Amino acid sequence: MGRPPLDRLGVAAFLACAYVPAPWTLVEGVRSVPPGTEVEITADGDRSSSWFDLPMRAEEAPDDALRRALRVALADAVDRGLPDGPVGAFLSGGIDSSLVVALARERHEVHTLSIHFGPPHRDELAFSGLVARHTGSQAAQVLVTPEEVVRRFDRTVAACPSPNGDPLTVPNDMLFDEARQRGLRVVLNGEGGDPCFGGPKNAPMMLSALYGERPDLARSYLSAHQRCFDDLPAMLPDGEALQDALCEAPRALLEGDSERVFLDRLMYINVLWKGGGHILPKVFGIGAAHGVTARSPLFDPAIVDLAFRLPAHTKRRGAVEKYLLKEAVRDLLPAEIVDRPKSGMMVPVEAWFDGPLRAFAAERLLDGLAPRGLVDRAWLTRLVDKDLRGLRPRRGVKIWLLLTLEAFLRVVYDGEEVRA
Repeated sequence: MGRPPLDRLGVAAFLACAYVPAPWTLVEGVRSVPPGTEVEITADGDRSSSWFDLPMRAEEAPDDALRRALRVALADAVDRGLPDGPVGAFLSGGIDSSLVVALARERHEVHTLSIHFGPPHRDELAFSGLVARHTGSQAAQVLVTPEEVVRRFDRTVAACPSPNGDPLTVPNDMLFDEARQRGLRVVLNGEGGDPCFGGPKNAPMMLSALYGERPDLARSYLSAHQRCFDDLPAMLPDGEALQDALCEAPRALLEGDSERVFLDRLMYINVLWKGGGHILPKVFGIGAAHGVTARSPLFDPAIVDLAFRLPAHTKRRGAVEKYLLKEAVRDLLPAEIVDRPKSGMMVPVEAWFDGPLRAFAAERLLDGLAPRGLVDRAWLTRLVDKDLRGLRPRRGVKIWLLLTLEAFLRVVYDGEEVRA
């Protein structure tokens, strides 16, 4: 029996988001169960029900009381389920991973794991090192090289339960491998701070809602992923129709409950889509491939519930994002960490695909992906040859995204052997 056909809407969703939000998948006729949903299958058929919905309205309480409640909840979420011995923690030097390390260090021996890419690329080691020294944690740094990316690429793609086009997948794989070699069986991370507490990635959508002239919020949301949503008409023969179809699901989530503040509606779709479809499957899948349990305390159900019950002004206060989260842990961390602007771990994909990984990208995309007929070959050629239009074509992340699709289709969908 042959393989089932690919679902073009699922493929378009992956190209737009770098993950496939439920209920879509890449396979026609197959649907995934959305996060927070229970499916019961009986002889009479199946039925589904949701056990997670947008939590209750914001609580009216003094900011100081909310700050204390958040601090207690954060400490409990970090400590929940940790072993008696040492634990690992991914540490970038940003506020989210840093607060998790600081809270874990109050009760446990912590080994921090940080990545860097070698010169001339920018790294965050000055900040992660500052946090490790401040908390008295044992620190290790892992060098991510283009050669290691090629060696691990297929295996890392196959470890994820669904395709994940985040350039941090291979660095994550290397960190989990390092944790395994050090005997660490549980590794904490700071994922969840942005989706749950109004991080800076929400700013473009909020500005669009405030100042856009009758903005299409769903289209803006998909475009704000900064992947390939805007390129779909040039990439796919039915790209415009697929764009319209993709907008239906986020439109219902973003516009369906007009009584809630827009930030809460935006947080809700971020938790369901980016949390449930992207972040958590990535770290759980890659960690499990190394026998390591990944834990994301900022996605703990108690933290998510509390985050939605916080008034909007405690999440974004003027230009300060994640305001109350920062204030709840200000005494634990250096001011340089608490008050630094969001930076993000920038994988140097632009430089890699201009230089050491250009041949790898050209072979995989033009000889591997293009013959499948999913993506226009001329568009792929322009992508490889740096001939895309626009002020910020974001060529590197798009190449990584398409390399992930090629590898997932070949290794998981076709069942071919992993290449090294």
